[in-house]
Amino acid sequence: MFFPTLGAIATTDVALVDIHETIRDALTMMHQHNHRSIVVKNGSVYYIITTKDMIALKTDGIAFDTPLSQIKLRVLPLIDKESNIISALSLASQTDEHICVCNADGSLYGLITNSDIISSVDPQVIMESLQIGTIFDKKYGFKSCTADMKMDEILPYMKDAPNDCIIVLENNLPIGILTSKDLLRLISESESNLGSVSEVMSSPIETMNMKDSISDALEFIKARHYKRIVAVDDSGHVAGIVTQQDLIARTYLKWSQLVNEHFQEFEELTKILQQRNRDLTIWATQDALTGLHNRHMFSELFDKELATMKRYKTRVSVIMMDLDYFKRVNDRFGHNIGDYVLKTVAQMVKSSVREADLLARWGGEEFVLLFPNSGCDEAYIAAEKIRKVLESFRFDEVGQMTCSLGITEVVEEDTLESAIERADAALYRAKESGRNQTITCEARL
Repeated sequence: MFFPTLGAIATTDVALVDIHETIRDALTMMHQHNHRSIVVKNGSVYYIITTKDMIALKTDGIAFDTPLSQIKLRVLPLIDKESNIISALSLASQTDEHICVCNADGSLYGLITNSDIISSVDPQVIMESLQIGTIFDKKYGFKSCTADMKMDEILPYMKDAPNDCIIVLENNLPIGILTSKDLLRLISESESNLGSVSEVMSSPIETMNMKDSISDALEFIKARHYKRIVAVDDSGHVAGIVTQQDLIARTYLKWSQLVNEHFQEFEELTKILQQRNRDLTIWATQDALTGLHNRHMFSELFDKELATMKRYKTRVSVIMMDLDYFKRVNDRFGHNIGDYVLKTVAQMVKSSVREADLLARWGGEEFVLLFPNSGCDEAYIAAEKIRKVLESFRFDEVGQMTCSLGITEVVEEDTLESAIERADAALYRAKESGRNQTITCEARL
Protein backbone atom coordinates (compact mmCIF):
# COMPACT_ATOMS: atom_id res chain seq x y z
CA MET A 1 0.00 0.00 0.00
CA PHE A 2 1.52 3.32 -1.08
CA PHE A 3 -0.19 5.39 1.62
CA PRO A 4 0.84 4.54 5.22
CA THR A 5 -1.59 2.97 7.68
CA LEU A 6 -2.95 5.08 10.51
CA GLY A 7 -1.45 2.77 13.11
CA ALA A 8 1.99 3.66 11.75
CA ILE A 9 1.58 7.43 12.17
CA ALA A 10 -0.97 7.87 14.99
CA THR A 11 0.01 9.62 18.21
CA THR A 12 -0.29 7.04 20.98
CA ASP A 13 0.58 9.42 23.84
CA VAL A 14 -3.05 10.41 24.40
CA ALA A 15 -4.17 12.32 27.50
CA LEU A 16 -7.48 10.85 28.65
CA VAL A 17 -10.02 12.01 31.25
CA ASP A 18 -13.34 10.53 32.31
CA ILE A 19 -16.60 12.27 31.40
CA HIS A 20 -17.41 12.67 35.12
CA GLU A 21 -14.25 14.66 35.89
CA THR A 22 -14.28 18.47 35.86
CA ILE A 23 -13.13 21.08 33.37
CA ARG A 24 -10.32 21.96 35.79
CA ASP A 25 -9.17 18.31 35.79
CA ALA A 26 -8.92 18.45 31.99
CA LEU A 27 -7.07 21.78 32.15
CA THR A 28 -4.58 20.37 34.66
CA MET A 29 -3.93 17.36 32.44
CA MET A 30 -3.35 19.63 29.44
CA HIS A 31 -0.57 21.36 31.37
CA GLN A 32 0.91 18.13 32.71
CA HIS A 33 1.15 16.60 29.22
CA ASN A 34 1.76 19.91 27.38
CA HIS A 35 -1.10 19.03 25.01
CA ARG A 36 -3.47 21.29 23.10
CA SER A 37 -6.29 18.78 23.45
CA ILE A 38 -7.64 16.14 25.83
CA VAL A 39 -9.75 13.10 24.97
CA VAL A 40 -12.83 12.65 27.16
CA LYS A 41 -13.98 9.04 27.60
CA ASN A 42 -17.58 8.03 28.18
CA GLY A 43 -17.74 4.24 27.88
CA SER A 44 -17.03 3.40 24.23
CA VAL A 45 -17.62 6.98 23.07
CA TYR A 46 -14.78 9.51 22.89
CA TYR A 47 -15.02 13.30 22.88
CA ILE A 48 -12.45 16.08 22.47
CA ILE A 49 -11.84 19.27 24.45
CA THR A 50 -9.19 21.68 23.11
CA THR A 51 -7.40 24.84 24.20
CA LYS A 52 -9.85 26.87 22.14
CA ASP A 53 -12.76 25.20 23.94
CA MET A 54 -11.19 26.22 27.25
CA ILE A 55 -11.03 29.83 26.08
CA ALA A 56 -14.70 29.70 25.05
CA LEU A 57 -15.68 28.26 28.44
CA LYS A 58 -13.73 31.03 30.20
CA THR A 59 -15.30 33.84 28.14
CA ASP A 60 -18.78 32.32 28.59
CA GLY A 61 -18.31 32.36 32.36
CA ILE A 62 -18.56 28.58 32.83
CA ALA A 63 -17.13 27.53 36.23
CA PHE A 64 -14.10 25.27 35.86
CA ASP A 65 -15.47 23.03 38.61
CA THR A 66 -18.30 22.00 36.26
CA PRO A 67 -18.25 18.28 35.34
CA LEU A 68 -17.39 17.59 31.70
CA SER A 69 -20.67 15.69 31.41
CA GLN A 70 -22.54 19.00 31.74
CA ILE A 71 -20.90 20.86 28.85
CA LYS A 72 -21.26 20.44 25.11
CA LEU A 73 -18.48 18.21 23.73
CA ARG A 74 -17.73 17.08 20.19
CA VAL A 75 -17.84 13.35 19.49
CA LEU A 76 -14.71 12.05 17.77
CA PRO A 77 -14.98 9.73 14.77
CA LEU A 78 -13.43 6.26 15.15
CA ILE A 79 -11.32 4.51 12.54
CA ASP A 80 -9.41 1.23 12.55
CA LYS A 81 -5.63 1.51 12.85
CA GLU A 82 -5.15 -0.68 9.75
CA SER A 83 -6.90 1.93 7.57
CA ASN A 84 -4.79 4.37 5.54
CA ILE A 85 -4.59 8.14 5.32
CA ILE A 86 -7.20 8.35 2.57
CA SER A 87 -9.80 7.06 5.03
CA ALA A 88 -8.69 9.63 7.63
CA LEU A 89 -8.96 12.51 5.15
CA SER A 90 -12.54 11.55 4.36
CA LEU A 91 -13.45 11.74 8.07
CA ALA A 92 -11.57 14.89 9.11
CA SER A 93 -13.60 18.10 9.32
CA GLN A 94 -12.57 21.70 8.86
CA THR A 95 -13.48 22.60 12.45
CA ASP A 96 -11.86 19.67 14.26
CA GLU A 97 -8.72 17.90 13.12
CA HIS A 98 -8.84 14.96 15.57
CA ILE A 99 -9.75 11.37 14.74
CA CYS A 100 -9.63 8.44 17.16
CA VAL A 101 -7.68 5.42 15.94
CA CYS A 102 -8.90 2.17 17.50
CA ASN A 103 -7.73 -1.40 17.85
CA ALA A 104 -9.67 -4.33 16.38
CA ASP A 105 -11.68 -4.66 19.62
CA GLY A 106 -12.73 -0.98 19.51
CA SER A 107 -10.40 0.17 22.29
CA LEU A 108 -8.47 3.42 21.85
CA TYR A 109 -5.11 3.03 20.10
CA GLY A 110 -4.24 6.69 19.49
CA LEU A 111 -5.14 9.97 17.78
CA ILE A 112 -4.59 11.27 14.28
CA THR A 113 -4.14 15.04 13.85
CA ASN A 114 -2.90 17.30 11.09
CA SER A 115 0.53 17.18 12.74
CA ASP A 116 0.66 13.40 12.28
CA ILE A 117 -0.36 13.68 8.63
CA ILE A 118 2.22 16.42 8.07
CA SER A 119 4.94 14.24 9.62
CA SER A 120 4.16 11.35 7.28
CA VAL A 121 4.69 13.35 4.10
CA ASP A 122 7.87 12.71 2.12
CA PRO A 123 9.13 16.18 1.13
CA GLN A 124 11.06 14.71 -1.81
CA VAL A 125 7.80 14.31 -3.74
CA ILE A 126 6.58 17.88 -3.17
CA MET A 127 6.74 20.41 -5.99
CA GLU A 128 9.75 22.55 -5.08
CA SER A 129 8.71 25.52 -7.19
CA LEU A 130 5.28 26.03 -5.60
CA GLN A 131 5.46 29.09 -3.33
CA ILE A 132 3.77 29.65 0.03
CA GLY A 133 1.97 32.68 -1.38
CA THR A 134 -0.04 30.51 -3.76
CA ILE A 135 -2.02 29.14 -0.80
CA PHE A 136 -3.40 32.51 0.29
CA ASP A 137 -6.26 32.47 -2.22
CA LYS A 138 -8.53 30.53 0.15
CA LYS A 139 -7.71 32.47 3.32
CA TYR A 140 -9.64 35.48 4.53
CA GLY A 141 -6.99 37.50 6.31
CA PHE A 142 -5.67 37.38 9.83
CA LYS A 143 -6.43 39.19 13.06
CA SER A 144 -3.86 41.55 14.57
CA CYS A 145 -3.45 43.70 17.66
CA THR A 146 -0.83 45.85 19.37
CA ALA A 147 1.30 44.84 22.34
CA ASP A 148 -0.24 47.44 24.68
CA MET A 149 -3.81 46.14 24.32
CA LYS A 150 -5.40 44.54 27.37
CA MET A 151 -6.01 40.80 27.34
CA ASP A 152 -9.56 41.37 28.60
CA GLU A 153 -10.25 43.04 25.21
CA ILE A 154 -8.54 40.29 23.21
CA LEU A 155 -9.99 37.20 24.88
CA PRO A 156 -13.56 37.39 23.47
CA TYR A 157 -12.25 37.67 19.89
CA MET A 158 -10.05 34.58 20.13
CA LYS A 159 -13.09 32.31 19.80
CA ASP A 160 -13.68 33.61 16.24
CA ALA A 161 -10.10 34.43 15.25
CA PRO A 162 -9.07 32.94 11.90
CA ASN A 163 -6.18 30.45 12.04
CA ASP A 164 -6.54 30.17 15.84
CA CYS A 165 -4.08 33.03 16.46
CA ILE A 166 -3.65 36.79 16.64
CA ILE A 167 -0.55 38.52 15.22
CA VAL A 168 0.96 41.31 17.35
CA LEU A 169 2.15 44.25 15.23
CA GLU A 170 4.36 47.27 15.86
CA ASN A 171 4.70 49.80 13.04
CA ASN A 172 2.89 47.23 10.85
CA LEU A 173 5.66 44.66 11.45
CA PRO A 174 5.08 41.39 13.36
CA ILE A 175 6.72 41.31 16.79
CA GLY A 176 4.81 38.47 18.43
CA ILE A 177 1.93 36.03 18.26
CA LEU A 178 -0.92 34.99 20.56
CA THR A 179 -2.22 31.44 20.19
CA SER A 180 -4.92 29.52 22.00
CA LYS A 181 -2.18 27.74 23.90
CA ASP A 182 -0.79 31.07 25.18
CA LEU A 183 -4.25 32.11 26.32
CA LEU A 184 -4.88 28.75 27.98
CA ARG A 185 -1.78 29.20 30.13
CA LEU A 186 -2.94 32.70 31.04
CA ILE A 187 -6.43 31.50 32.01
CA SER A 188 -4.93 28.79 34.19
CA GLU A 189 -2.53 31.14 35.98
CA SER A 190 -4.82 34.13 36.47
CA GLU A 191 -8.47 34.13 37.51
CA SER A 192 -8.84 37.94 37.51
CA ASN A 193 -6.45 40.49 35.99
CA LEU A 194 -5.22 39.10 32.68
CA GLY A 195 -2.70 41.88 31.97
CA SER A 196 -1.64 43.16 28.55
CA VAL A 197 -0.75 41.44 25.30
CA SER A 198 2.98 42.14 25.79
CA GLU A 199 2.98 39.98 28.93
CA VAL A 200 1.41 36.97 27.19
CA MET A 201 2.53 36.96 23.56
CA SER A 202 5.23 34.67 22.21
CA SER A 203 8.07 36.86 20.97
CA PRO A 204 10.07 37.14 18.82
CA ILE A 205 7.97 35.58 16.08
CA GLU A 206 9.49 33.23 13.49
CA THR A 207 8.34 33.93 9.95
CA MET A 208 8.95 32.74 6.40
CA ASN A 209 8.99 34.70 3.17
CA MET A 210 5.87 34.19 1.07
CA LYS A 211 8.18 33.33 -1.87
CA ASP A 212 9.63 30.30 -0.04
CA SER A 213 8.58 26.93 -1.40
CA ILE A 214 5.94 24.69 0.11
CA SER A 215 8.70 22.10 0.55
CA ASP A 216 10.61 24.56 2.75
CA ALA A 217 7.40 25.37 4.62
CA LEU A 218 6.80 21.70 5.30
CA GLU A 219 10.30 21.25 6.75
CA PHE A 220 9.88 24.44 8.80
CA ILE A 221 6.61 23.34 10.37
CA LYS A 222 7.78 19.77 10.99
CA ALA A 223 11.03 20.86 12.68
CA ARG A 224 9.33 23.34 15.00
CA HIS A 225 6.04 21.48 15.58
CA TYR A 226 4.10 24.64 14.72
CA LYS A 227 0.43 24.61 13.75
CA ARG A 228 0.88 27.52 11.37
CA ILE A 229 3.41 29.66 9.47
CA VAL A 230 3.33 33.46 9.46
CA ALA A 231 4.45 34.48 5.97
CA VAL A 232 5.81 37.95 5.23
CA ASP A 233 6.59 39.88 2.05
CA ASP A 234 9.99 41.31 1.15
CA SER A 235 9.37 44.38 3.33
CA GLY A 236 8.65 42.24 6.38
CA HIS A 237 4.90 42.91 6.49
CA VAL A 238 2.57 39.98 7.18
CA ALA A 239 1.24 38.62 3.88
CA GLY A 240 -0.81 35.74 5.23
CA ILE A 241 -0.90 32.65 7.38
CA VAL A 242 -0.40 29.07 6.17
CA THR A 243 -1.85 26.35 8.36
CA GLN A 244 -1.14 22.65 8.53
CA GLN A 245 -4.47 22.17 6.76
CA ASP A 246 -3.23 24.22 3.78
CA LEU A 247 -0.02 22.20 3.54
CA ILE A 248 -1.84 18.89 3.79
CA ALA A 249 -4.15 19.75 0.90
CA ARG A 250 -1.30 20.88 -1.37
CA THR A 251 1.27 18.22 -0.54
CA TYR A 252 -1.08 15.26 -0.67
CA LEU A 253 -2.62 16.47 -3.90
CA LYS A 254 0.86 16.64 -5.43
CA TRP A 255 1.78 13.29 -3.93
CA SER A 256 -1.30 11.64 -5.38
CA GLN A 257 -0.50 13.00 -8.83
CA LEU A 258 2.81 11.11 -8.78
CA VAL A 259 1.19 7.73 -8.10
CA ASN A 260 -0.21 6.65 -11.43
CA GLU A 261 0.41 3.00 -10.61
CA HIS A 262 -2.09 3.34 -7.74
CA PHE A 263 -4.82 4.77 -9.93
CA GLN A 264 -7.80 3.75 -7.78
CA GLU A 265 -6.32 5.36 -4.68
CA PHE A 266 -5.35 8.40 -6.73
CA GLU A 267 -8.95 8.85 -7.92
CA GLU A 268 -10.36 8.46 -4.42
CA LEU A 269 -7.86 10.86 -2.85
CA THR A 270 -8.36 13.50 -5.54
CA LYS A 271 -12.14 13.49 -5.01
CA ILE A 272 -11.68 13.83 -1.25
CA LEU A 273 -9.26 16.75 -1.59
CA GLN A 274 -11.44 18.54 -4.11
CA GLN A 275 -14.42 18.25 -1.79
CA ARG A 276 -12.35 19.39 1.20
CA ASN A 277 -11.21 22.47 -0.72
CA ARG A 278 -14.87 23.26 -1.47
CA ASP A 279 -15.76 22.69 2.18
CA LEU A 280 -12.87 24.92 3.27
CA THR A 281 -14.16 27.79 1.11
CA ILE A 282 -17.58 27.50 2.75
CA TRP A 283 -16.04 27.21 6.21
CA ALA A 284 -13.92 30.30 5.65
CA THR A 285 -16.91 32.45 4.61
CA GLN A 286 -19.84 31.10 6.64
CA ASP A 287 -20.69 31.11 10.32
CA ALA A 288 -20.72 27.45 11.33
CA LEU A 289 -23.77 27.71 13.60
CA THR A 290 -26.20 29.88 11.65
CA GLY A 291 -25.03 29.45 8.05
CA LEU A 292 -24.88 33.23 7.63
CA HIS A 293 -21.85 35.14 6.38
CA ASN A 294 -19.14 35.34 9.03
CA ARG A 295 -17.30 38.49 10.08
CA HIS A 296 -14.45 38.02 7.60
CA MET A 297 -16.76 37.55 4.61
CA PHE A 298 -18.86 40.53 5.69
CA SER A 299 -15.70 42.65 5.68
CA GLU A 300 -15.03 41.66 2.06
CA LEU A 301 -18.62 42.39 1.01
CA PHE A 302 -18.61 45.73 2.84
CA ASP A 303 -15.51 46.86 0.93
CA LYS A 304 -17.15 45.92 -2.39
CA GLU A 305 -20.36 47.74 -1.49
CA LEU A 306 -18.41 50.81 -0.34
CA ALA A 307 -16.60 50.93 -3.69
CA THR A 308 -19.95 50.69 -5.52
CA MET A 309 -21.39 53.47 -3.35
CA LYS A 310 -18.48 55.78 -4.14
CA ARG A 311 -18.66 55.04 -7.86
CA TYR A 312 -22.39 55.42 -8.36
CA LYS A 313 -23.09 57.89 -5.50
CA THR A 314 -25.63 55.57 -3.88
CA ARG A 315 -26.52 55.25 -0.19
CA VAL A 316 -25.65 52.39 2.16
CA SER A 317 -26.64 51.79 5.77
CA VAL A 318 -25.43 49.43 8.47
CA ILE A 319 -27.49 47.91 11.29
CA MET A 320 -26.01 46.30 14.39
CA MET A 321 -28.44 43.96 16.17
CA ASP A 322 -28.02 42.36 19.59
CA LEU A 323 -30.36 39.94 21.37
CA ASP A 324 -31.49 41.29 24.75
CA TYR A 325 -30.52 39.30 27.85
CA PHE A 326 -29.24 36.39 25.77
CA LYS A 327 -26.79 35.31 28.49
CA ARG A 328 -29.80 34.43 30.64
CA VAL A 329 -30.89 31.91 28.00
CA ASN A 330 -27.55 30.11 28.08
CA ASP A 331 -27.39 30.23 31.87
CA ARG A 332 -30.93 28.98 32.42
CA PHE A 333 -31.55 26.62 29.51
CA GLY A 334 -28.03 25.64 28.40
CA HIS A 335 -26.01 26.29 25.25
CA ASN A 336 -27.95 23.84 23.08
CA ILE A 337 -31.11 25.90 23.55
CA GLY A 338 -29.05 29.06 23.08
CA ASP A 339 -27.79 27.73 19.75
CA TYR A 340 -31.38 26.90 18.73
CA VAL A 341 -32.41 30.50 19.48
CA LEU A 342 -29.50 31.94 17.46
CA LYS A 343 -30.23 29.71 14.45
CA THR A 344 -33.94 30.56 14.57
CA VAL A 345 -33.25 34.29 14.84
CA ALA A 346 -30.81 34.12 11.92
CA GLN A 347 -33.45 32.58 9.65
CA MET A 348 -36.12 34.97 10.95
CA VAL A 349 -33.99 38.02 10.15
CA LYS A 350 -32.94 36.61 6.79
CA SER A 351 -36.57 36.17 5.75
CA SER A 352 -37.43 39.69 6.93
CA VAL A 353 -34.98 41.58 4.69
CA ARG A 354 -34.47 41.94 0.96
CA GLU A 355 -32.46 39.44 -1.05
CA ALA A 356 -29.90 42.14 -1.83
CA ASP A 357 -29.37 42.96 1.86
CA LEU A 358 -26.32 41.35 3.48
CA LEU A 359 -26.62 39.62 6.85
CA ALA A 360 -23.76 38.23 8.95
CA ARG A 361 -23.20 36.95 12.44
CA TRP A 362 -20.80 39.41 14.05
CA GLY A 363 -20.11 37.23 17.07
CA GLY A 364 -21.98 35.77 20.03
CA GLU A 365 -25.56 37.09 19.92
CA GLU A 366 -24.68 40.06 17.67
CA PHE A 367 -25.67 40.31 14.01
CA VAL A 368 -24.79 42.94 11.42
CA LEU A 369 -26.75 43.93 8.31
CA LEU A 370 -25.68 45.94 5.27
CA PHE A 371 -28.45 47.69 3.30
CA PRO A 372 -27.41 48.79 -0.23
CA ASN A 373 -29.32 51.68 -1.80
CA SER A 374 -30.77 52.63 1.58
CA GLY A 375 -30.41 55.61 3.86
CA CYS A 376 -31.14 55.65 7.57
CA ASP A 377 -34.88 56.10 7.06
CA GLU A 378 -35.20 52.95 4.97
CA ALA A 379 -32.88 51.05 7.31
CA TYR A 380 -34.96 52.17 10.29
CA ILE A 381 -38.12 50.75 8.72
CA ALA A 382 -36.32 47.44 8.09
CA ALA A 383 -34.89 47.37 11.61
CA GLU A 384 -38.30 47.98 13.19
CA LYS A 385 -39.77 45.19 11.08
CA ILE A 386 -37.10 42.80 12.39
CA ARG A 387 -37.63 43.97 15.98
CA LYS A 388 -41.42 43.52 15.84
CA VAL A 389 -41.21 40.10 14.14
CA LEU A 390 -38.85 38.86 16.85
CA GLU A 391 -40.89 40.42 19.66
CA SER A 392 -44.05 38.62 18.51
CA PHE A 393 -42.37 35.21 18.18
CA ARG A 394 -42.46 32.59 20.93
CA PHE A 395 -39.50 30.21 21.19
CA ASP A 396 -39.93 26.68 22.49
CA GLU A 397 -38.95 26.58 26.19
CA VAL A 398 -37.52 30.13 26.14
CA GLY A 399 -40.65 32.09 25.25
CA GLN A 400 -40.33 35.70 24.10
CA MET A 401 -37.03 37.27 23.00
CA THR A 402 -36.38 40.88 22.04
CA CYS A 403 -33.51 42.71 20.39
CA SER A 404 -31.90 46.15 20.31
CA LEU A 405 -30.67 47.72 17.07
CA GLY A 406 -28.32 50.56 16.12
CA ILE A 407 -28.21 52.18 12.67
CA THR A 408 -25.76 54.39 10.83
CA GLU A 409 -25.41 55.53 7.24
CA VAL A 410 -22.08 54.87 5.53
CA VAL A 411 -20.12 57.85 4.21
CA GLU A 412 -17.33 57.83 1.64
CA GLU A 413 -14.62 58.38 4.26
CA ASP A 414 -15.76 55.31 6.18
CA THR A 415 -13.99 52.05 6.79
CA LEU A 416 -15.79 49.00 8.11
CA GLU A 417 -14.40 49.76 11.56
CA SER A 418 -15.67 53.36 11.64
CA ALA A 419 -19.14 52.43 10.36
CA ILE A 420 -19.43 49.56 12.85
CA GLU A 421 -18.24 51.84 15.66
CA ARG A 422 -21.09 54.29 15.02
CA ALA A 423 -23.72 51.59 14.62
CA ASP A 424 -22.44 49.95 17.80
CA ALA A 425 -22.65 53.27 19.65
CA ALA A 426 -26.29 53.59 18.59
CA LEU A 427 -26.89 50.00 19.69
CA TYR A 428 -25.34 50.79 23.07
CA ARG A 429 -27.71 53.73 23.51
CA ALA A 430 -30.64 51.46 22.64
CA LYS A 431 -29.49 49.07 25.36
CA GLU A 432 -29.00 51.88 27.88
CA SER A 433 -32.44 53.32 27.08
CA GLY A 434 -34.28 50.15 28.05
CA ARG A 435 -33.64 47.67 25.19
CA ASN A 436 -36.13 46.39 22.56
CA GLN A 437 -35.79 49.51 20.44
CA THR A 438 -33.99 50.97 17.41
CA ILE A 439 -31.73 54.03 17.56
CA THR A 440 -30.07 55.83 14.65
CA CYS A 441 -26.60 57.39 14.83
CA GLU A 442 -25.58 60.33 12.66
CA ALA A 443 -22.90 59.71 10.04
CA ARG A 444 -20.38 61.66 12.11
CA LEU A 445 -20.11 61.39 15.89
